Amino acid sequence: MKSIVIYFSESGNTKKAAQFIAQETHSDIDELKPTKPYPDNYDRLVEVSGDEIDNNIHPAIDKDFNFSDYNVIYLGYPTWYHQTPMIINSFFDTYDLSNKTIIPFTTTYSSEFDESKPFIEKISATRNVKLATGFRANSDTEIKKYLTK
Repeated sequence: MKSIVIYFSESGNTKKAAQFIAQETHSDIDELKPTKPYPDNYDRLVEVSGDEIDNNIHPAIDKDFNFSDYNVIYLGYPTWYHQTPMIINSFFDTYDLSNKTIIPFTTTYSSEFDESKPFIEKISATRNVKLATGFRANSDTEIKKYLTK
């Protein structure tokens, strides 16, 4: 079973977790980025990401991915406003993920994975994917605990 880690990271925390997961699972890895980069200024980032959520804006993704060779996709993201960033909606909108197993993981210091879980469940509900139990990936210990269960 071939796997890939796809991640969206603004601060670098999710990138670090994604790299560790790829190493531990011998997965390929690639980054999910919006066509229009998010602002570097934190206050402006909060404003833009909040606007996306409030107005159901799904930002365009900067590159094409081909998932035909993969059975499993580890999908990483930070938790913003207690949910998945809107680029995760874009990911599900853009790619045919039929019959793939999606394993979501999030990096968040203020909440558990269960806080963003309803959002990833809703996004993936009509996509013909198998959504695995996700996990919070704030540390190598948390990641290993999930991967070895």
